[in-house]
Amino acid sequence: METDNGCLFQIIPINLTMFSLIIHRLGYLFAFVLPVSTFFFLSTGPHDIAVALACTLPFWLMLAADGLIRDTSPQQNSRLNSGYYNGILLLLSLLQFVNVLLMLDAVSLLRWETQTDIFPNLVNLMVIRFLVGTSSGTSGIVVAHELIHRPQWALQGLGRLLLSTVCYEHFVITHKRGHHLSIGMPDDIASARLGESFKHYWKRVYGGHVRFAWRSEEERIAGKQGRVSGFAVLRNQVFWGFLAELMLWVLIILVFGWLAAFMFLYQALAAVRILEAVNYFQHWGLDDERYANTYGWVSHSPISRYALIGLSHHIGHHENEQMHFHKIKYSDQGPKMPYGYFVMNFWVKLDNASYQAMAVRELERYCNKRIPD
Repeated sequence: METDNGCLFQIIPINLTMFSLIIHRLGYLFAFVLPVSTFFFLSTGPHDIAVALACTLPFWLMLAADGLIRDTSPQQNSRLNSGYYNGILLLLSLLQFVNVLLMLDAVSLLRWETQTDIFPNLVNLMVIRFLVGTSSGTSGIVVAHELIHRPQWALQGLGRLLLSTVCYEHFVITHKRGHHLSIGMPDDIASARLGESFKHYWKRVYGGHVRFAWRSEEERIAGKQGRVSGFAVLRNQVFWGFLAELMLWVLIILVFGWLAAFMFLYQALAAVRILEAVNYFQHWGLDDERYANTYGWVSHSPISRYALIGLSHHIGHHENEQMHFHKIKYSDQGPKMPYGYFVMNFWVKLDNASYQAMAVRELERYCNKRIPD
């Protein structure tokens, strides 16, 4: 009996470990909720008003879960095989391209022939912008962020193509040469200052990223040649990125029309605002020397961790930017977010004053916790 009991207690921890690994693997399938919902909406439309609005329900459910569910000890497991997770990245990339194409086709097929067409079509356009913009800002940009940190040129190229679907290809340069090298320093454009509103931050970074990327490329070219020639622009990656995005937009006009081209830019703007809102609350206030001993804020939301493929383990990402998303180590050495990334994205935009009041309290609590009695 003692031997049998001993064997039983040896088996139970193993089974629990295996169960934990299975849950961990399946959890990342949450990343497909928004792009798959967007795919079904676009591929089955146009819809009447009630159905169109109902198609946004998966997002609202994720938002609610992101605000309610907390995991007090989230961990990653570095022993897991990378093939499964690379497959997730590739499928999400494919969905992003397909959804953008379906969006353009769906908008071009809308008919405005009678007065009864106008209101349902406007609702469809509103939902299209909401779903595609949100999916591009989460699945599209988050996957691109993962891929541009990979050493393989093909994966980096795929990441650049994904960023082109939101007209933000220059983010590769500003993120890797700027943010990662100077995080929390005065010259880091992407770090929100203590007391800075999202409105001011958005105005500062949207154009600031472009200027930084262009200057960085000029410095790179001058460093190789010792001077900048009149044809240096032809070696400027930002120039070619802009040119590719412009040619894509012109092609969209020619094939799908002006309304589709406008919606392409509109979803791109919405997606980039999601990205920059995440940058905003990930590092808000950490430029102040009292709180500068950490790379970012801590999130305990499993919804954010899985749906955004490990992005919420942001401190670990800055500690080792080349670590694959499913291997990034979790760190709680930073101020704590009260909610997950989906909720925080809305909060910093809709009620920034209350967000800042909360953030200041949490930074003070974090600072006091570090001071020994």
